[in-house]
Amino acid sequence: MTNISKFVTAIIFVLLITFEMSPITVSTAETEPPQIKGAFGVAINAVTGEILYNKNAHSKAYPASMTKVLTATILDEKMKNGELLTVSRNAAAQECLCLGIRAGEKISKQDAMKALLLLSANDVAVTIAENVAGSEEGFAKLMNQKVAQLGLKNTHFITPNGLHAPNHYTTPYDMALITKEAIEHPNVLKVLSTQTTQIKTSMQVKTIHNLLHIMPNAIAGKPGFTDAAQHTLVEYLKKGNMEVISVVMKSDKRSKYSDIQTMANYAFDYMQAHAAR
Repeated sequence: MTNISKFVTAIIFVLLITFEMSPITVSTAETEPPQIKGAFGVAINAVTGEILYNKNAHSKAYPASMTKVLTATILDEKMKNGELLTVSRNAAAQECLCLGIRAGEKISKQDAMKALLLLSANDVAVTIAENVAGSEEGFAKLMNQKVAQLGLKNTHFITPNGLHAPNHYTTPYDMALITKEAIEHPNVLKVLSTQTTQIKTSMQVKTIHNLLHIMPNAIAGKPGFTDAAQHTLVEYLKKGNMEVISVVMKSDKRSKYSDIQTMANYAFDYMQAHAAR
């Protein structure tokens, strides 16, 4: 055997011994983060708030109806269970999606929350704002006070329903933290997690179905859409003892669901890999 052959053989032997003694495993959580269609996205640990997936997570964008997660949280804090809200002419005249309520109609706090979060009713959102704070402007002050309380620096709200306003914006990360706060309210989490229910007012009864729960691991969520915002979605997901909040903004109708799942799966893989260390 030549000297060169002996040298190559020795190198191969050393490499084989090294790999046998120290096997290399690569977790999916340590690979390049997957791509999503949405322009903005985040997945956080729902317990600690740690960012696990980041695509422009601190960039401002329009939330559309994800706004209603904060509206529901404030409703839960400011009104008692069973308390009734009265519909004004202004609320009844809102741009729809709507429950179709009329001036003078009454709706309970819990049914208002169902209509707000499951039907995404813009007329009910304004009804909540007017009954809690006297006006939409007064309610916006409460929203921004809550934003400040949560320490969010890149969020400002104008409307209770997320209908477009140039100065109504948030970021994926801020929206995830707003949702983290919301799911700590049992009333809000219960409604966000509901699959089928009835909404009752003094004048009508409506049965609604929430299709978000067909997604793997999905516990609760709220989608949104305006022409300016495009499609948005926030989801709270659980896998075993792992909890993730995933937010996508400026996506499209179909991709928003796969975007959420892509980010959540990556986050779960990361959490599982690091828990095993």
